[in-house]
Amino acid sequence: MTVRDTPHEAGADHSRTVDKLPSATAGLQPVPWASLTVEQRKSFISDTYKEYADLIQEIVESSNNCVDKYEKFIHAHVVWRWVVIISTGMIALLNIFVTHASASVPEPSWGAPLSLTASVFAVLVTIVATLEGFTNSAERAQGYRESREMFVDVSREFSAAWDNFVEPLRDGPEACANAAELHKRLIAADRELRTRFKNLTMARQDQGVKP
Repeated sequence: MTVRDTPHEAGADHSRTVDKLPSATAGLQPVPWASLTVEQRKSFISDTYKEYADLIQEIVESSNNCVDKYEKFIHAHVVWRWVVIISTGMIALLNIFVTHASASVPEPSWGAPLSLTASVFAVLVTIVATLEGFTNSAERAQGYRESREMFVDVSREFSAAWDNFVEPLRDGPEACANAAELHKRLIAADRELRTRFKNLTMARQDQGVKP
């Protein structure tokens, strides 16, 4: 599982409280792991690890997808900024020529058309600057970078937890209990991650820009 990198920055905390949902463990009794045979415990740990590893792989893939989105939006932000900066400089040059033409006696024939061109160009630059603010690429890139950090942190934490609390115990009852608990916690963490990811990447969605 390869995790791709972006510049590091801690993610913001976005939490959600889920109310009025039935508990998934209500009425369930703990499994007497010691009463199972070694083969039964091996089979349980193997099956649990497959689901556990698949879920971690999904989290890693989500992290890498955030890298792609980050690169896309940061590139768009740079392009927009270059366009605005260059366009603003061109307006300044046009205004210099317009001022020079106005000061000339008699005014050259191209003075009036140039003045009109400068005015139209100024309006276009204003539109471009407004569109840049509308797309808000820089903020969206930041949201995906923070999301990437969340996904990476969770994938690393739970990978290390399995290595530290299941693998050393081999096929013992404690290994089964820890595997079951880690699997349950990973599912809950994944659900919380998706909620936070949505919160971080939904900026400006109400204006028609999809995450």
